[in-house]
Amino acid sequence: MLLDNRTHFNVEFLHRHVSGYDTQGLRVKVAYTKRGARCPYSGRFYGQRSYIRVSVNPRNSYPMEIIVGSPFNRASWRRFAMNSAEELITFVFLHEMSHFLDHQQGLPLGCKQTKSDMFALRKMGKA
Repeated sequence: MLLDNRTHFNVEFLHRHVSGYDTQGLRVKVAYTKRGARCPYSGRFYGQRSYIRVSVNPRNSYPMEIIVGSPFNRASWRRFAMNSAEELITFVFLHEMSHFLDHQQGLPLGCKQTKSDMFALRKMGKA
């Protein structure tokens, strides 16, 4: 895995989270959200290029609450605290890593957001 860090955070710890997975050819870019962006974070997996992009807003304040669950069933929603930017970066990265692993197995990538969220939270020891 090739890691391109465009933030002031030390994100080398991400390598530890993918130990044991085949990450050959995977490129990961960690950056800040665009200036003026209102979203606290974003992530994207580009399957054709084996590329993950993780963005965090430098104006975030922590702890930050994230909500996980089916958009079709509010009763399933659960709240989790991200206590630092590094924890948020880890969550977004692992979420996208779940999509990468599905892509490696030839599985369709659509409609798996909650599954990917839970994968990330389990790997982080939060769920």
